[in-house]
Amino acid sequence: MKPEWFRGREVLDVGCNVGHLTLSLAKKWEPARMVGLDIDGALIHSARQNIRHYLSEEMQQEQQPQPQDGPGEREGAPPAKKTFPASLAASRGPIAAPRVPQDGVDATVFPNNVIFVKGNYVLERDELLEAQKPEYDVILCLSVTKWVQLNWGDEGLKRLFRRAYRHLRPGGVFILEPQAWSSYKKRKNLTETISRHYQRIKLKPDQFPSFLTSSEVGFSSYELVAMPRNTPKGFQRPIYLFRKGHPGTH
Repeated sequence: MKPEWFRGREVLDVGCNVGHLTLSLAKKWEPARMVGLDIDGALIHSARQNIRHYLSEEMQQEQQPQPQDGPGEREGAPPAKKTFPASLAASRGPIAAPRVPQDGVDATVFPNNVIFVKGNYVLERDELLEAQKPEYDVILCLSVTKWVQLNWGDEGLKRLFRRAYRHLRPGGVFILEPQAWSSYKKRKNLTETISRHYQRIKLKPDQFPSFLTSSEVGFSSYELVAMPRNTPKGFQRPIYLFRKGHPGTH
């Protein structure tokens, strides 16, 4: 992924888990707004706690003692910053608390530019798609599609794809990392519902690009942007970038 896809943009991370990628992007690549969304409330709680970890890490880096010329401090040099003992963070958790945006504070600067929200991105029925307005420039959907299909079937995944398209502003991008079809089999018997959906799946991962660029969804083009190779077999997943065209373009 490239920094220019995110810098100054409004970004939604669907299925953010505990937020490590969300926070890393929010901190390093400076999106104007970064929203992490997950259906699991416990994961969202952990993601919010992880903001503290990222701030503590930042604070500890700032407090690293400066190199000295000799055994004593240089004359006229500012006193070294005092640091908290490592045992305190280990026993009491991260030291820094998330800063709360205040009037006059730049809301696009980390950590003010990131929030985590509990919710299901898969709408209950197709009719609700009509109410979806464009809000984002970038939507991430990484390692999510398998779980959507197993829990809500083909129709649930199609609804997610259509919602993502409508949720993007013209010119926006949808970044998709689908799991391989071979990985579904390992999870097919987790519940009766999952087993039933697994047996009925017709839209396979290798068909996602053609479906997303069809008239059923509407993306104007796509490209394969990454195919990790030096990774464990189960994590060698393609990453696609789908573009939403501007009105009047094809």
